[in-house]
Amino acid sequence: MDRRSSGNVMLGQSHYLDAALRHMPEGVDTQIAMADDFLNERMGIVAPGKQSTYRVGTSAYAFISTLNQLLQEADYGRRGLYIVSAALERLLDDLDKEGELPAPKRRKQGSGSRS
Repeated sequence: MDRRSSGNVMLGQSHYLDAALRHMPEGVDTQIAMADDFLNERMGIVAPGKQSTYRVGTSAYAFISTLNQLLQEADYGRRGLYIVSAALERLLDDLDKEGELPAPKRRKQGSGSRS
């Protein structure tokens, strides 16, 4: 639906993952609480997914590359999947509340400044 409403035929799952990771709440305790809420809503039952590989931007990569260590230090190791899943669900819920993804406004030629 977002591809249609935005006119961006290249919009893919990795864009949503990148956005979810970039908007992750700060602090491992807050992230763990978000994951616990995600699990509690499902009574601890999460359907199996499929392994995947996506490209994300530098800030999302910086977050995800340190997540495992932070979770181990917080005694919540091997559960990063739930943190990422909770973040994705939160982003998708927020997007649903906002409605259709509009097409971006095009910039006029020559409107950027160059030094």
